[in-house]
Amino acid sequence: MTDPSTTSYLRSILDAIPSLIFIVNKDTRISDANRAAKRFLGEGAQAHLRRLCGQVLHCIHAREEPGCGRTPFCPDCVVRQCIVAAFAGKHSVRQMAKLQVEEKGRVDEVQYMVTTAAFQFAGEEHVLLVLEDVTELAELRRIIPICCSCHRARDDAQFWQDVETYLRNHTGIEFSHGLCPECVKKLYPDYAPKPSE
Repeated sequence: MTDPSTTSYLRSILDAIPSLIFIVNKDTRISDANRAAKRFLGEGAQAHLRRLCGQVLHCIHAREEPGCGRTPFCPDCVVRQCIVAAFAGKHSVRQMAKLQVEEKGRVDEVQYMVTTAAFQFAGEEHVLLVLEDVTELAELRRIIPICCSCHRARDDAQFWQDVETYLRNHTGIEFSHGLCPECVKKLYPDYAPKPSE
């Protein structure tokens, strides 16, 4: 029997991890989740437990007939592949997965780094499923449409913003300003350093 203080200690560690962590059984049903994952699930997080992984992650294919794990898209699902591999004794570490998810009537593509590892507890096999949301980073890796004249960037909603605003809104990057040596020469020639003779 597990000591309650050890269980509490381990639960505290699990809940302190900021990534989404799910405990999954062989049927790919979620049996437990850490605090970050429960926040991700929103209101009624406990109600999501025991549901299939695709349902919990709001995968658009999980809503199709015949359901999560049995649609034509499921064999190619990286999350599912990593879970199955973990039950077969192979750890998956930071595998990229793209999912189309539907929330509040809107379909979006999210990208996760998926890590899985199998473990046994109370005589049952489980998989620890860790999902790191890298959607914003992946968006930055794609080509950003930029005006060749004013250099404003176009976002997905077709709005044109200056590059600083675009990056701040999509990454949280803050900028400081200065002048490069070429612009100092062009804009403030009297203050530009003189080449040594």
